[in-house]
Amino acid sequence: MSENLRNFTKALYTLRAVADRVPAGAWDNQSCCTEWTARQVAGHASWVIQAIGANAAQIDGPAEQPEADVAGDDPAATIRRSVDTTLAALDQHGVLRRVSATPFGEMPIDDFIGSVWIDPLAHAWDIADAAGIDAGIDDETAAKASAILDVTGPILRSVGAIAEPVEGGRDAASRFAGAAGRASVRG
Repeated sequence: MSENLRNFTKALYTLRAVADRVPAGAWDNQSCCTEWTARQVAGHASWVIQAIGANAAQIDGPAEQPEADVAGDDPAATIRRSVDTTLAALDQHGVLRRVSATPFGEMPIDDFIGSVWIDPLAHAWDIADAAGIDAGIDDETAAKASAILDVTGPILRSVGAIAEPVEGGRDAASRFAGAAGRASVRG
């Protein structure tokens, strides 16, 4: 397993674990993404994960639709299906070496997931914050993600993928969230 796939898998499982712990009534709580609720964040994250899986499986990607529609009535189930399907697609011989079209141009799938694994990790934090639960992001993973943002943050901000950095909290996960432009809705 490549380091990129290891990081991507950990981020996906972090997102899945958060989704499984969200109280039923919290999916419509406002998230730190000002235009999205936790449900809409879940729909966005699921759609992106599904698109990565479709790319890996060399099939048509998911249709674009409103984030809340992607998440559906059971956002946790949607995230679980998206994660499981995508990891299965990535677990095929030679997939990681295959060069594929990505939003950043053509590159090996391994390089692509290495550049986007912070996205599901950030959305795990977004959903956890909206729901008032712990994101479960360990210090080592948060530090790796923050280091990536030190390099890629300006590029991601220039295309509107993340907001300007904000002051993070004391723990590594909060510092990562701040580097990704996230400010808690909890104050």
